[in-house]
Amino acid sequence: MNIQEIINWINCELTKVRKSDEMLEDHLKTLLDSYLNKVSCASDFDSYGIDQKRVVENIKDSIETIMSALDQYSSAHIVGCINTISKYLKDNENLFVLEIKADSQEDKNWYRMRVQERYKRKFFADEMFHIPFELRGKVNTQRYSLPGYPCLYISRSIWATWEEMHEPQLAQFWVSLLKLQENFCVLDLRLRNSDSINKDDMNNILCTLPLVISSSIKVLNPDDNFKPEYIIPQMVMLGIVENQYKINDKDVIGCAYTSTQRNDFFEWKDVSKLDNIALPARNFINKKGLCSSLSSMFEITDSTNYDYEVLKKPFQTLLVNVTGTTFQMNEIQEQNYKDSIFGQLEKRLNEQKLKKLTEERL
Repeated sequence: MNIQEIINWINCELTKVRKSDEMLEDHLKTLLDSYLNKVSCASDFDSYGIDQKRVVENIKDSIETIMSALDQYSSAHIVGCINTISKYLKDNENLFVLEIKADSQEDKNWYRMRVQERYKRKFFADEMFHIPFELRGKVNTQRYSLPGYPCLYISRSIWATWEEMHEPQLAQFWVSLLKLQENFCVLDLRLRNSDSINKDDMNNILCTLPLVISSSIKVLNPDDNFKPEYIIPQMVMLGIVENQYKINDKDVIGCAYTSTQRNDFFEWKDVSKLDNIALPARNFINKKGLCSSLSSMFEITDSTNYDYEVLKKPFQTLLVNVTGTTFQMNEIQEQNYKDSIFGQLEKRLNEQKLKKLTEERL
């Protein structure tokens, strides 16, 4: 295998759920060892100008650290697990950091979704941010956050946030646009198309992939209170919060990741639309309201939903061809994303008024 084929192999493997009788540790070790073996045998390192031996040694160290952390957690040595991951983040200079830029056309728009609540007609802008500190009892366990610790989850597209919310019905979700006002950096734990990777980034991406794999395992039992697949990503986020990391002289305030909930029915080619970012609350001076550090980074719209928007103005629909008694609709993968319901909702949100989260709400 060459490097691109290895990355494509990882993307494929991470769409699978492990067998019900297979322990997470065994499943993860098999994946990581397979990755190491493939990288060790890859034939095209020279074309990237990368030192293959150094990458292999970095991957070996990463695997040893990650598996040690999992073993510590399973043995109830939680503090040891946190310390192990924290030291790994501090010491590994090859981890890939993503800078999100407010002046970038690609980075400026983000989305957040909430599911309809009984008797509540809509959500206003301040209700579409992270769960307020005084309501932190409502914070559930998520991949990159612990119960009771508010974290802002945002997505690059409505499609991504819809997948993260487990595909609620169109009439049941409300969505807001968040427009970025300040640059920030995150640890980049995303999956990506191999042909879209900058050649200069390949070394760091290969060294970060053990952590990407360990943080992207699909949940075997979604209804369980404890999800072992969340151990490593949660420890990573705790390490970032506790140490306020600088990686390559960049302040790292959260994680970027790709949704593990992707539905293969949708085959829009731009995989970056499935990008998500988790940003933990950082400023706890106010015991009520929102994190002032995070809220100053965005302007946000009030929420809207499909039913409200279609009542105002119908959405564009796909053309349907009729052949005898057979209805043939254009296949979803041939449809441009901007013409989908998600894309059209994003356009409507971009026409709405943006609001700042005021001091009264903080």
